[in-house]
Amino acid sequence: MCPSPKPSDSSRVSPQGRVLLFIGLLALVLRVLHVLAMGESPYSAAPAMDEAYHADWARALLSGETFQEGPFFRAPLYIWFLAAVQKIFGVGYLAPRLVQAALGVVTTVLTHRIASHLFRPLAAHLGAFLVATSWVLVHFDSQLLIPTLAIPLNLTALLLSLRASRDLTARSAVLAGLAWGVASLARPNVLLFVPCLAFWLHRNARSTGRVGSRVALLLLASTLVPILPVTAYNRVVGGDWVLISSQAGVNLWIGNNPVSDGSTAIVPGTRGGWWEGFHDAVALAEEAQGRALAPSEVSSHYVGMALDWIGREPGAALSHMLWKLRLFWTDAELGNNLDVAFFAQHFDPLSRWNPIGFDLIAGLAALGLVLCLARRRETFPVWGFVAVYCLGVVGFFVCSRFRAPVLPLLCVLSGCGLEWLWLRVRGRDWGGLLRGACLVLGVIWLTHQRPAAIRPSEAVGHLQLAQAAADAGDHGGAVALFERALEAGGENPQVLYGLALSCRATGEGQRALRLVSNSVSSISKAAGPMAPGLTEMRGLWVALLVESGQPQQALARADDFLAVLPDEAPVLYGRALAREATGDRAGALEDLSRLLQAAPDLDVARDLYEQLSK
Repeated sequence: MCPSPKPSDSSRVSPQGRVLLFIGLLALVLRVLHVLAMGESPYSAAPAMDEAYHADWARALLSGETFQEGPFFRAPLYIWFLAAVQKIFGVGYLAPRLVQAALGVVTTVLTHRIASHLFRPLAAHLGAFLVATSWVLVHFDSQLLIPTLAIPLNLTALLLSLRASRDLTARSAVLAGLAWGVASLARPNVLLFVPCLAFWLHRNARSTGRVGSRVALLLLASTLVPILPVTAYNRVVGGDWVLISSQAGVNLWIGNNPVSDGSTAIVPGTRGGWWEGFHDAVALAEEAQGRALAPSEVSSHYVGMALDWIGREPGAALSHMLWKLRLFWTDAELGNNLDVAFFAQHFDPLSRWNPIGFDLIAGLAALGLVLCLARRRETFPVWGFVAVYCLGVVGFFVCSRFRAPVLPLLCVLSGCGLEWLWLRVRGRDWGGLLRGACLVLGVIWLTHQRPAAIRPSEAVGHLQLAQAAADAGDHGGAVALFERALEAGGENPQVLYGLALSCRATGEGQRALRLVSNSVSSISKAAGPMAPGLTEMRGLWVALLVESGQPQQALARADDFLAVLPDEAPVLYGRALAREATGDRAGALEDLSRLLQAAPDLDVARDLYEQLSK
């Protein structure tokens, strides 16, 4: 049984405070050093994908521009935070990252406070130490991503919920509910846990002979208070009924479709860029429905597609859910923006040698969970949040930053487990120590059983460095990095596509054509025509045929592709080039017009359309 907290002892306050101060300073130093080390990354000053989306949104907010029409696609709180920091400290990325380093200290202190509510001081110190030094949490506090704000908000809400359970007053329940409502504006899926928490409060109140329904209802009602203004904004300004954000349906389909790998965030049949994928996903939904759709309708369309697939293939869907559950509990840090392990450890030597990763935390947390079974009702906010949040992530798709919010709570359980092991050593209970150590090592071993389908971190990292080099115009350096990515991870559409583009840019057009033609054929046979990344590859194949003086072959190839996947934007653009090369300007304009209806963001197609229209 995990020991309960000792009664407060005023004589021990000062030593405990000094320990917490040391841990907090350690957390700050590690995070500031990591931010400075990551300054060497090409993406530090030029964010990509989700970081770029957040940075651009914050910039638009500061300048008073409209960033995205309609209701919020993504929960807005982190962007408000980012814009506020830049408003105070000026436009740039260093100040937000340093402020987020301070937020990492807040996360450390909140973890300590939660652990102190449930366990003895040593367990709280150990749990806070793990949060302070976990290289994964250190890294995310340097990124312009939502977890750095969502995690301390979640912990604040959990801490207030623990106090509400102790006090069972209207005020404490309202404060906890408000905190959950604010946290949901950073990451809405925490709302899945609020009803469970309300039921827990109700049961706790009844166990003490008090009426718990009032406290539980106050928690639920007050959760809506921060949310309703956002809902009203979405309806009045955005013109659509959306509770917080409209991305849930798309994310559900990304993680629950016949070609999903459980972690890659690409809608089947769309391009890989952030805005390209967004516009393509909307266009595909509107084409399927035969009309223009509001954002909530786009979301509903993809929810329907996911549920339809699950209903038609329940066995495959169940197997896929179990696969995602396995991904959640492996020690691989699956990147959804940049590869987490590669970038953290490539640029920061401290992260490279830091042993406190997901595997160690999960192993110690498993021991802590076993020890707390006898107090499972009291400790429910910790293990219950981990369980519900895990299922919420697995229901969509798994990546490192989606998993990060459970790490501090796993550290709370880990602190309990570490303290127990230490007490076994002090008491010379070698049998108990051996059993506990076997459990910890067994779970660590299980997390290391990475599925073979997970691409090596080195492959993904070199790919992303290569993309940065190509974006900077260094195509010679990009070719070398793409080749290193191929060596590390084997055939991959993204790597081959980038390599082909850089070969094309360095004058090796024939090599690029061979790469694309061979790769499209082999990957299509192995993974099907909807495999992520093949959309761009097919379009490039057609364009390269035109550039090599083979427009008729390009037309034939484009027609073959479009017979399988009509309105595929890169292929339509390639066919327009081929038609223009054969003298069919009217056909080229027809393809470009059709393309711009489906992908209005494609500037290169718009420029060609205007050129041919003259």
